[in-house]
Amino acid sequence: MFLLPSFYAGAQITCTVTPSDTIVCYKDSIAFTVKVQGSGTFAYQWMKNSQVIPFATDSLFVIDSVRGADAGYYSCRVISGLDTATSNRAHLRMHPQMTIDTLYRYNPLDCPGTCKGQFKVHVSGGTPPYQYLWAAGYSQDTIVFGLCKGTYTFTVQDSFNCKLSKDYNVDVLKMPNVTFDVKPGDTVYLSNPILTVFFPDSVKHYMTNWEWDFADNHTVQNENPANHTYTKTGEYEVHLNYTDQNSCDTTLTHIVYVKEAKLKIPNVFTPNGDGSNDDFMIRIEGNPAKDYREAFFNTELVVFDRWGKKVYEKNNYKSGDWKGDNLSDGAYFYILKCTGQNGTDVYRGSVTILTAN
Repeated sequence: MFLLPSFYAGAQITCTVTPSDTIVCYKDSIAFTVKVQGSGTFAYQWMKNSQVIPFATDSLFVIDSVRGADAGYYSCRVISGLDTATSNRAHLRMHPQMTIDTLYRYNPLDCPGTCKGQFKVHVSGGTPPYQYLWAAGYSQDTIVFGLCKGTYTFTVQDSFNCKLSKDYNVDVLKMPNVTFDVKPGDTVYLSNPILTVFFPDSVKHYMTNWEWDFADNHTVQNENPANHTYTKTGEYEVHLNYTDQNSCDTTLTHIVYVKEAKLKIPNVFTPNGDGSNDDFMIRIEGNPAKDYREAFFNTELVVFDRWGKKVYEKNNYKSGDWKGDNLSDGAYFYILKCTGQNGTDVYRGSVTILTAN
């Protein structure tokens, strides 16, 4: 007769798996736990339908997303030394699986900025009746409408509260890449208040008609480029309203500022080649980077010495052209004529040339 060692005499373990009988929804998770009565160091081996499940050797066995093939009977074999126990057979069942057979857009694509997306769904399986949960609660039927562009999630729930979800995308018609520009820039001046607006000829074939709105009760139809003369200072939202080949209406906006030109004319410059204040620079106050000539139709600069002799003259004078070449240090007198929309402004003053470091 085989006798157990004395330290093993009477050693026994028992084990129980919970839950013992459970029914879950498709893609739900389930965790089986084995509880052991007895003492010792335990080793575990889970089985499904009496077949060993590889690598399932913990006291907890989890199925993260239950599929139909996972249904069956689960048990756990527990080993402690020379003692072995096999648990009860826990039954895993699954509610009837639902399927989202189709989820599709059934109306034509609309223009950007509209919310006319319509989707329809067909669901089978599970246990009807179904509850349809569309994004943002738009509908609780097989059809949803009034959707804006974006990605949404549809969820269906059956009478056992089993749920199944699927993402869907609401798209719109693709718009042509239309842009427009303004000349002479974002700022024009009342002394030269003509604004030119234009878009590239390459996008013209995408458009069936268009309108320029200059935000001062003046519009221009189907011209490119188009010109407009402002009569008052202010901030204006210039719009290009156009209709494309898909009959979609689009508005593009450009902010334009209309101002009075105030010139900043130096009273001294130092043509010594040090890179600082070397030239006679005329600038527009508040916009030093802009060529001051753009604020007028024409400019003329004449410079005299103290005895009234003309030492420099330039029509359409570009700021910085006069550098005081070959002139001695001292005071000189200038007359700057700026001709604009409402006549000619004359600026008179003196400027000192200092070349000594």
